[in-house]
Amino acid sequence: MPRERFNRTCLSPHDLAVCEHVFDQVCADEHLNPLDPDAEILAVMVVAIFRNAHTSERELLGAVRSRRQKVAGSGH
Repeated sequence: MPRERFNRTCLSPHDLAVCEHVFDQVCADEHLNPLDPDAEILAVMVVAIFRNAHTSERELLGAVRSRRQKVAGSGH
């Protein structure tokens, strides 16, 4: 894999820690088992939102919570 592409697709240890903390917080808030299939969807969402420039933990947590509320409100 070209290094340029690798740098855009991989998370640094700090980035991963931010995503993991947000994932853990949302799982706790929603009483979601981190091993459930719904948690996998959450993990994908956290990383996708992180990659869209929500790189601070606070901003990422707010964006994930907002997105999850919208999804829950639409009945999906």
